Amino acid sequence: VFKSRTPPEAIALCSSLLEYTPSSRLSPLEACAHSFFDELRCLGTQLPNNRPLPPLFNFSAELSIQPSLNAILIPPHLRSPAGTTTLTPSSQ
Repeated sequence: VFKSRTPPEAIALCSSLLEYTPSSRLSPLEACAHSFFDELRCLGTQLPNNRPLPPLFNFSAELSIQPSLNAILIPPHLRSPAGTTTLTPSSQ
């Protein structure tokens, strides 16, 4: 199904999302925290046309669903000292 140059992280993410047993399947927030998306959380990541990323980390109520994922979902450079999301010019 996948081309030979498909990143292993993409295959792992798809496999986890297509898990037959519902209790073993990734939730949407767990999928967002998957290592496949780590590049999006890196400081300085830009779109292919060199424009800044759109606001991807302005979570609020979603973070209360699985607080254990907060440290993975919100990059360190966008966290406030209190652990909440800080909107920066590139994330607004």
